[in-house]
Amino acid sequence: MTQTPERAAAIRRGVFVALLQVVALVAALAVMWWLRNLVLLLFAAILLAILLFGGARPLGRVLRIGERAGVIVVAALALLALTAFSALLGNRVLTEIASLREQLPGAVETFGTWLGMADLETWIAERVQSQMDEMSLIGGISGATMWMVNGLIGVLLVVGGGLFIALSPGTYVRGALAIVPPGPRPRVKDLMRELGRALKYWLVGQLVAMVCVGVLTAIGLVLLGIPTPYALAFLAGLLEFVPYVGPVASAVPAVAVAFAESPVAAVWVTLLYFGIQQLESIFLIPLIQRKTVNLPPAATVFSVIAFGIVLGPMGVVLGAPLTVVAITLLRELWSDPGGKSDTG
Repeated sequence: MTQTPERAAAIRRGVFVALLQVVALVAALAVMWWLRNLVLLLFAAILLAILLFGGARPLGRVLRIGERAGVIVVAALALLALTAFSALLGNRVLTEIASLREQLPGAVETFGTWLGMADLETWIAERVQSQMDEMSLIGGISGATMWMVNGLIGVLLVVGGGLFIALSPGTYVRGALAIVPPGPRPRVKDLMRELGRALKYWLVGQLVAMVCVGVLTAIGLVLLGIPTPYALAFLAGLLEFVPYVGPVASAVPAVAVAFAESPVAAVWVTLLYFGIQQLESIFLIPLIQRKTVNLPPAATVFSVIAFGIVLGPMGVVLGAPLTVVAITLLRELWSDPGGKSDTG
């Protein structure tokens, strides 16, 4: 069949457009990889915005205020809660963290010697330093100062970006949809809505779990008479944000500090951490996963480790919500190819 000049020209234009799209996609992925730390900070800001906006809606209905005012009220309440925590326990936690920094090297050395790993402290220090170097957003500063400066910049970007996004989410949603072709745009909008819902419930569940784990750990360590109980409990609550991996990481310094007291104390601390995680898996995790995606333990652990290998420390921290995004996308795209969602 002979092609007309018009059809041949149309085919050439189609091939050219397809090539341009492939080149643009590859270039976009290359830029995202080059700016991966900044992209992860943007993702963290979106998580904060989802949390603020998710709390603003019900609060706005109760107080009969607009969504923007609700976001401001939620942010003010969060700031008030942080201020109250700092006033009640902040000084004690900071003091214990400083004490823990002094005690931990000796405790780790004692624990490593007992395990037959005399250079355990050196191995950990080398790994921590290498990961700190990978987290750098700016150059020219080295050591702990660089880590603190980059950490402060990251926190400011996440908090500021999250607040701006939460105050006007529609603007950013429309901006994201503007780069999507008109045909699949409604489907992409539905996917964004479903992702926001899943992440909101996961974040709320994780915050509840973090508070519960921190409080229970503090009570248990105080009753056991372990040194620096509030610093260790603060660390346990903070690392609870990383499911399965975080609790194990938070248990290591606690067991090491307890082992410096006595092996029996280390056994009791191990049982305490194990018991708290069992209570969480029985009562909290089913409640969290009832509203969001089901995160199988093995899949979560391997995905967090995989994100950590590919993206560094921030990949570990954000590995679980990134897994929520991946599972939600797979579930929606595979189970609902026609575009009709069966989720509320």
